[in-house]
This record gives sequence, C-alpha cells and structure tokens, in this order.
Amino acid sequence: MTLLSRIPLVMDVDTGTDDAVCIAAATLCTDRIELLGIGAVCGNVEIEKTARNTLDLIDFLGCEAPVHIGASRPLARPLCTAVSHGTTGLGDVALPAARRGFAEGGVTELIHGAAKRHPGGLEILAVGPLTNIATALTECPELLALIKRITIMGGAIRGGNMTLASEFNLYCDPEAARIVFESGCALTMVGLDVTLKPELPRHIFDRIRAAPGPQADVVARVLDFMMRRKDEFGADDPNLHDVIALAAIVKPSLFTFESYYVHLETGGEVTRGMTIADFNNVSKRPPNALVAVDIDADGFWDWFVDLFGAGK
Repeated sequence: MTLLSRIPLVMDVDTGTDDAVCIAAATLCTDRIELLGIGAVCGNVEIEKTARNTLDLIDFLGCEAPVHIGASRPLARPLCTAVSHGTTGLGDVALPAARRGFAEGGVTELIHGAAKRHPGGLEILAVGPLTNIATALTECPELLALIKRITIMGGAIRGGNMTLASEFNLYCDPEAARIVFESGCALTMVGLDVTLKPELPRHIFDRIRAAPGPQADVVARVLDFMMRRKDEFGADDPNLHDVIALAAIVKPSLFTFESYYVHLETGGEVTRGMTIADFNNVSKRPPNALVAVDIDADGFWDWFVDLFGAGK
C-alpha cells in the first residue's frame, strides 16, 4: 500500500482509558492513516485532564501529531464526567510529562486547516462527546463540503450505558450530537451495539503485555487497570469502545453496517442522548448514518494483537 492511499485523519478524544488504547493503536496504523492532529474535549474527565493525558501519551509514543485543546463544557449543559476512568482519566497509569506544548488554535482551527489541505478526503474519528465537532461544523459551514466522513464512537440503536436508552458520549452533550447527526455530513455510528461485544479475553491481555514497544507497554498498563477496576470497584467490563471505532475506519470488513435515519433525542430523564433508528421509515427521511450493527469479534482481536506485534 502506498502512502498516497492513506486516509487523512483527525482524531477527537476525551482521553480516558479506552481513548488511550485507541490513540496508541492509531499510531500503529501508519499504513492506513495519516494522523494530522488530535483534538481534546471534556468528557470522561475535565478538559485540563483529557488534554494533558492526550499530549503526554502522544509524546510518550513518539508521535508528532499536534494536540489542540477544545471545549471545556458541553454546548448547553453542565459538564458530566465518568467515574470508571479514575480521577486523572487514566486510572493509575502515570506517564512522563510531555516535552512539548499544545498546538496553537482550537479544534475548529485544526479541522478547518486539515480539511483545506485535504478537500473532500478528510475523515474525523470522534470518540468522545461531540462538542468540538458540532462547534466546528457550526462555525465553519464550508466544512460540510470538505469532510469526507465522520466516524463516531457513540450511541446505540438498542439500549444504553448511561441511562436505559442512551450511551455516555451522546448523553454528555446531546445538543452537539444532534447538530452532527443533522449536519448532512457522511456519518458512521459505531455504538454499543458492537462495542460491547468483544469483551477483553485474558489471553489477549497476556499477549499485549508480552509485546514489545511503547504502545504495547502503555496499553498493557491501561488494560491491567481496566481489568482490576471491574473486580475492585464494580466498574464496567473492560470493553475497548474507542479502538473498535478506529477499526471501523481501517478494517471495515470486520463489521456489518446498515443505513438508517437516526434521530438524536435531547430531552427526557431516560431518553436524553438516545439514538433512535427509523427502522420502519416512519419519518420518510433519507438515512443520515451508517450504523455498525455487528462485528466479527474474533477477527477484531486478531487485528488488535497483530497491530501490537503480539504473537501467539
């Protein structure tokens, strides 16, 4: 594969534990993606922590992608954070302080600059609340014609993990999510319907822990925390939500997708952030999302361990 065939990609993250795994994996996908920059958004923890975690991680991995600081709160609501990532966002994983600073300009500037350099080809991977992405689309309407696709980790067409009906990222900023879903930009939704399926097997963890390199090192430490937090704190299973969304970009053959018009609900005690697929074409509206509905879990784990050089 030639370098010309690589996907120009901007990532938008709220770096907690599974974001860190996704970022580490992305830096190993240089044959498939050109990582142009990373935006940080509030979500799993406060923006000061998500941004610092992202910069420290990228520096530790030896990646030169610039890191831009984004939104410190949702568009119209108080900040909502998660508890399962610990107070810092990375559990008990400590990284050396980055030797470089944050890039100048916000995430809108990052996306706009990348889109102008790659008109019609830029893809965005957003694995946190969609505040930065909605802000960019609102502030720069011309982005709609420049962005090829936005892939999100968020939502679910059945069930939730924040409420009975809604997933965490979209629950945190449903107004931003609605802007993105209704923007007209090509959108792939990788939600709980697939990200809850590949639960981390112990033998996969052991193989990553034995693999060489800084990516495997930091991912093994993060996975170790994720496994312990379930046993020690009663937290959720160590599912790798965000890296599964990355896989949908670089290894789409692992997934089954269906096209739906998806309505984003912004209100309700249970339905805030709910993604409602129009299965029966009640709305008579054209599809606005390509939704991942199934995944080859064994194939995903094969791809994951191969990426980290974790031989059998």
